[in-house]
Amino acid sequence: MQVTVFIERLAEHIYRAATTQPIALSTEGSTRDEALDRLRTLAQQRLTAGEMVCLDIPEVSVPHPWVPFAGIWKDHPDLDAVLEHIAAARRHLDAAESEA
Repeated sequence: MQVTVFIERLAEHIYRAATTQPIALSTEGSTRDEALDRLRTLAQQRLTAGEMVCLDIPEVSVPHPWVPFAGIWKDHPDLDAVLEHIAAARRHLDAAESEA
């Protein structure tokens, strides 16, 4: 099994090796190789103590909370005026940003 490991130097003689897949692990060592060796040993210990299984979780369809409100202003007599007000405000903001 291959996993991606993030190695970072914390101090002159301290390195951290960490991975999140298939399980979250983190170790430190005085050299890069020592940190990696410790991570490998820890991973072997953890993986032999348990088992890896695949679990199918069905998707849950949750409607967007704003869907019930979609289109409620469609035939409102003031809709065009409100949209023009929004457009004018946007033009004003765009002009102010371009001057800055």
